[in-house]
Amino acid sequence: MSFKGGFSLKFAFSAKYKCLLVVLLILSLLIPLLNLGCTAFALKQDETNFPEDNTDAYPDTHSKIEEKTLEELERERLEQLRQEEEERRKEEEKQLEERRLREEALREELGPFFVPLPPLEQEDNPPVKAKGIYLTGNTVGLQHRFESLMEMVDTTELNAMVIDVKNDHGVMSYRSEIEIVQEAGANRSVPIKNISEVMEELKKRDIYPIARVVVFKDPNLPEKRPEWAIQRNGGGVWRDNKRVAWVNPYEKKVWDYNIAIAKEAALVGFREIQFDYVRFPENAHRVDREAYYPGADGKPKDVAIQDFLVYAREQLEEYNVHIAADVFGVIATSWGDSDRIGQTWEKIAPCVEYSCPMIYPSHYSPGYFGFPVPDANPVGTVRHALTDAVQRNAPIENPGIIRPWLQSFTATWIRGHIRYGPEEVRAQIDTALELGIDEFFIWNAVNRYYPESFLTMEESREREEKARLAREEKGHDVLGRTTSEALELFMDAVRRKNWREAYVLQGTDFAVNHDDYKNWVEKWTGRLSSYEAAYNSEDEDKTIYGVNYSITAGGEEINLEGEIFEVYKENNIWKVKPSEKFTELLTCMPEPQENAQ
Repeated sequence: MSFKGGFSLKFAFSAKYKCLLVVLLILSLLIPLLNLGCTAFALKQDETNFPEDNTDAYPDTHSKIEEKTLEELERERLEQLRQEEEERRKEEEKQLEERRLREEALREELGPFFVPLPPLEQEDNPPVKAKGIYLTGNTVGLQHRFESLMEMVDTTELNAMVIDVKNDHGVMSYRSEIEIVQEAGANRSVPIKNISEVMEELKKRDIYPIARVVVFKDPNLPEKRPEWAIQRNGGGVWRDNKRVAWVNPYEKKVWDYNIAIAKEAALVGFREIQFDYVRFPENAHRVDREAYYPGADGKPKDVAIQDFLVYAREQLEEYNVHIAADVFGVIATSWGDSDRIGQTWEKIAPCVEYSCPMIYPSHYSPGYFGFPVPDANPVGTVRHALTDAVQRNAPIENPGIIRPWLQSFTATWIRGHIRYGPEEVRAQIDTALELGIDEFFIWNAVNRYYPESFLTMEESREREEKARLAREEKGHDVLGRTTSEALELFMDAVRRKNWREAYVLQGTDFAVNHDDYKNWVEKWTGRLSSYEAAYNSEDEDKTIYGVNYSITAGGEEINLEGEIFEVYKENNIWKVKPSEKFTELLTCMPEPQENAQ
């Protein structure tokens, strides 16, 4: 019993002990595994909370890296700027050196005619719709007079001044630094003592400065260079009725002399060069009998004048100035160089940016335009003269803008003259505006002008806009014609074989000059006997007409219906482009030429 009981107790104790050992063994295995899992979880959380580069975990280190990068970027930027500045400096030095070498070559080539080149950088010089007055050098040199005229410009529609640079006596208004001008004695008694101050004042007031350079009427230059003058047949220098000598328009040294003066005018600040007396002396029937022109070699006078203007424009191109030429008003009405002074509209207008016809009513002889005394009819005279000018510009490709000289003086030497006051001056300006011409110059030899002649700037703009809108509303061109009226005038000119009127009205794409057109009309074998515009339709900027007409050719009458004629605007007037069949029936059109003008 005891044996059996003792054995049972020992066995029971041993079983409990073994269970405890098993539990402890299991726990000893689980605890390390739990620790390992917690550590892994903690590391995972750390990766989630910090960026990949882990720089925020070390704020001091990140700040230093960022600061270093910004410094490097700034250094790179400054280095790039330095290199760019260095490149600009080298390029400027290169240009200056090229300019210096070119000036040395020009100085050698031109000698006493040399004028420095313009600066590398020049101010913009856009075209200006100029409304100006003429001033002598003496007026500009008198401060109080100059000031009063600038005040008048400031308070009116005026915005420009045409100032003598070399005047009718061949004398400069300010001191020239050109050697040949000094040798010629053209600097004597210059009235403008400081041209730079004058230019600065005009610029400050936004007044457009134009340099008037009198070209071939120059009694001063022949005193030093008689060989450059028009020569008398019996020997010596030829002189006109007033004993004034003229320089020879065929002499290239005379060209270079005047162009040098124009270049210098551009350098001192003038924005436009206006060449005056770009012609031979008037009264050609007497001059050509008494004088001769060395170097002419059979070249027509108007070609010599054209060649001078082409050369002048080429020489002045880099000086950034606009080019204008004053011309006799009558050359817009007469065809060819009828007065033999070397001025033909078709040869001058394409060579300049501005054609400035002097259409003073006092300059037209009795009976001109049908007026017994043109001076007493300023409105009619100006209207006729400018109508002719507009029509002469019409067939020319890129002609100079018409900017007329108008009269502000009383021509007491004319029998039947009238007094020219503010109303007469204003009437001329308004007449020009009716023809679409909104630029002008006013001439008075002693520079006395009426402020009442002019509107304010605002009034002027309103009047110009009103005139433009009225034309557009009526479908008029600047001559007041509708498309149907232009077609009627063209067909009538063809019927009468009036080549001048037909040439102005026919659209030829500027491919035919007036001489060839005249020859073509003279060869017409067909004759237009009747015509009628059957219908018309608008097509964008032109009107299409269906025209019925009859042409008699070779004794046979040919009737055509519905031939297409186009009417379109070119150089501000309506032009007619007839059908090919129409021109074929008249005769063959002349072949287009490259240089039609």
